[in-house]
Amino acid sequence: MRQNWFFVVRGIIVLFFFFGGVTSSVRCGRMPPPSWPWWNREDSLAVRDVLEKWTDIFQPIHALSDTFRVDISFGLNYADSSSRTGDTLYKIAHFIRAWIEPGENRRNDLYQFGVTVDTVSLSDTFCQVIYRDTFNMSGLYLEFDTIWVVGFRPDTLIDTTKTPAETTIVQRVSYVGKRGFSVLQQAVKNYGWEFYRWIFLRRDTLPDTNYYTVVKISGGYTQIPTAEESPRISRVILNKPGRADTIFYAPRADGRGLTNLKPIDSLYQIRAGEEVSIVVNTATPQDTVADKNRIFLTVVGRTVDITTGAQSGSGVLRFSSSDTGYQHIFIEVLPVSNLLYPNSAFTGTIWAIPVRVVSE
Repeated sequence: MRQNWFFVVRGIIVLFFFFGGVTSSVRCGRMPPPSWPWWNREDSLAVRDVLEKWTDIFQPIHALSDTFRVDISFGLNYADSSSRTGDTLYKIAHFIRAWIEPGENRRNDLYQFGVTVDTVSLSDTFCQVIYRDTFNMSGLYLEFDTIWVVGFRPDTLIDTTKTPAETTIVQRVSYVGKRGFSVLQQAVKNYGWEFYRWIFLRRDTLPDTNYYTVVKISGGYTQIPTAEESPRISRVILNKPGRADTIFYAPRADGRGLTNLKPIDSLYQIRAGEEVSIVVNTATPQDTVADKNRIFLTVVGRTVDITTGAQSGSGVLRFSSSDTGYQHIFIEVLPVSNLLYPNSAFTGTIWAIPVRVVSE
């Protein structure tokens, strides 16, 4: 009998903490929200229909629609004189241009429904979307007409001061050559990537309606292959007469984060024909002697190289009268080593800054 009472009491305690925890978590200084009759399949379909109308604006493929023109010659450096495996090293000597084929695309969005933290009426509803574009088998195409070839040979080092003597295999340069080609050569690097942004939609509060409206959006980004291995953009500065705006990555209280949700009617505004200067600063690579970044700016499918230093870039952008509406400023950062070594893995970072272009 005592054992039965023990289980009953323990059950009551568990229920108390469960419901008490839920109540305290949803209050957050407010009354608990009512039941959520709006979280159903019809709402998901309604949100999807609205997002389809924005697909062309949100698509990151616009950042990749032009060729990167980087007609530059490169020599060998100290990093090219060593090898862990002894495999022959290939390095582009005269780089001409590059472009990206995005590959197969699919969307896998995550919908979050509920009561907003900034709503006046608890009957207001919303859907916050983690908008994710996934690309499989994308390809970075490299075009060149001259390449360095560095061969290695194993060299055995014997340490006779130890008993028994220790041997170490070191790969040393055995030959260096430079090959030219009568026709342009191509190399391709295949990879996959995901592009993220956040979208906030509010639902019409009229009874029995499933009408949603996009009211806030964030900027978008991708880091290939991971945040740790891709170049890191520390800030972007947009300048026009009488105004300078600095954009960082993470959400901030002042709203200056790329991933902050911003009302669509208060996005950064640019007049058609207006000249805006842009400065990009990156935090990596740390060793600028061994590696540097190339920084590209894309506006309405037109890409330019704005690299000014190992970790910086600056340029000028403008939109035409035919570009009015919602647009993006795309910034792509590629480590130079990523471009020069055909056999190395692809790394890169893209930011998409949403702007509103208005008539002159």
